[in-house]
Amino acid sequence: MSINVHISIDMEGVSGVVHTDQTGQKGYDYNMMRKAMTLEANAAIEGSFEAGATTVVVNDSHGSMRNLLPYMLDQRAELISGSPKPLGMMQGVDDNSDISMCIGYHSRPGEKGILSHTIRGSSVVQHFYINDKPSSEFEINAGIAGYYNVGIGMIAGDSDIVNDAKNLIPNIIGAPVKATINKFSAKNLSGNETFKLIKNKAIECVENYQEFKPIKYKTPVKMSVEFTSDLMADVVSFIPGIKRESRQVISFESQDYIEAWKCMYASILLAGIPY
Repeated sequence: MSINVHISIDMEGVSGVVHTDQTGQKGYDYNMMRKAMTLEANAAIEGSFEAGATTVVVNDSHGSMRNLLPYMLDQRAELISGSPKPLGMMQGVDDNSDISMCIGYHSRPGEKGILSHTIRGSSVVQHFYINDKPSSEFEINAGIAGYYNVGIGMIAGDSDIVNDAKNLIPNIIGAPVKATINKFSAKNLSGNETFKLIKNKAIECVENYQEFKPIKYKTPVKMSVEFTSDLMADVVSFIPGIKRESRQVISFESQDYIEAWKCMYASILLAGIPY
């Protein structure tokens, strides 16, 4: 029996990351933390194969989505990199995946957690809503995985996103690699303890992958974005089918979750262009 594992890995939730200087390509500490990100991916890959995975696909899900170091990455895994991608942080989950894991994840805006934001950060997106509920990247991505009948069985990141994920998926396996102090500080596990934790939780996830059910949001699904400026909402409102809720909030409703997602993702990318 084959087990195909999908891994979505972000950077803000990686152990040791507490500031944007560590997550942006021009930051002084960026190259160090992209190595840490790659090593956390390797821990999940190693655990997956040890538990019996047939294939592992890793989707680089941070910023430009070209952070992971291909020649440092466990060579048994396949890497999806680059941006934009139709399924964003969940690219590859539609390719015969049996289970998905989220590594390096973080909280949504307004919630406690390291570098909390949603998708493009506070320079573009203030809040993202699913059926009028403020939603994190994890909650958005759980819906994308669920659309393709894939459950998410594990989440690694700061203590807050791990706890929050359990509100949506009560039996999800959590790997808290740092305890939040505030948005820019945390108590971090050492590298070795982080890798050991992620590997062991990945093993548990793959061994029990059939226990994690796909998340299916109520349809028709309504997705909304609150932008940072009126101008962003002005421009996005040109798109047919978009509804203007207020000066900075737009929405789109569909019977199809992925159609709604792609409309919102395209809107966010359009809004982020300098005018």
